Amino acid sequence: TSCYCLKMRRASGDVSKYYDQVLAPSGVTTSQYSLLLNISRAHQCSVKELADMAELDRSTLARNLKPLLNRGLVIDTRQPGARNRQLELTAAGQQTVAAAQTLWEKAQQKVQATLGEAGQAALEEVLAALAKL
Repeated sequence: TSCYCLKMRRASGDVSKYYDQVLAPSGVTTSQYSLLLNISRAHQCSVKELADMAELDRSTLARNLKPLLNRGLVIDTRQPGARNRQLELTAAGQQTVAAAQTLWEKAQQKVQATLGEAGQAALEEVLAALAKL
């Protein structure tokens, strides 16, 4: 196809699939790892703050956050009677972030090697241009 949108969606899907495969031993997807990493960096955050950090709409965030809460990687530490969730990583969540980070770095290095320095620079330039659309 000559459609740039479709080509980019396919390429994005291929890259996401690769990262998810590399992260699989950690038990989280790339999307879930991103959420865990953002919570880890914030130490504690509300759902709205996490949505802003992750640049996700609330429904997508809720869909990706639910398994992390169910698995005990993230807990809600809000005070009784408070409306807004306060999210924090559990010890298991911190261990998962550490394991996933090592795997993510492996995936990142392979992508960098595949692109080479010139390809990395070109990709960054293209992504910056597309962000301005």
